[in-house]
Amino acid sequence: MSLGYGGTCKKELEDENMVIYSYSSYNLNEEQFRNPDRIYDGTITINKSCLIEPEIHEKMKRMPSGRKKLIVKRILKNIDISAMIEQGQLQIENSKNTWKTLQGFDYIAVSLCRMIFHDYQLNGVLPDICSYNV
Repeated sequence: MSLGYGGTCKKELEDENMVIYSYSSYNLNEEQFRNPDRIYDGTITINKSCLIEPEIHEKMKRMPSGRKKLIVKRILKNIDISAMIEQGQLQIENSKNTWKTLQGFDYIAVSLCRMIFHDYQLNGVLPDICSYNV
């Protein structure tokens, strides 16, 4: 069962130094924060220099057929979003549908940032669309 809140973001602009996402948040439990049109009115700006690469472990494994196969495993690193915000590597402009904040920033935007960094570490590319629903 859903708690009735969440958000989504989409990539608007990307160059060699930064990427800009616009995001939308909603809370179905409160009338003024429902955002039925899903208006993307918040922004997340990420400096590409703060993107953290995962550890990559490679090993040869013998398969049941007797052949050897290279197994690649990505070990994801923990991301400190608040430190990136303090250093100016990550900027969040809150959506007008913000109802809960962490250090003055939209809770949904911070969660979307975590998902963006997680997807980047898993796939090696920044996602075009990301959503967070609780």
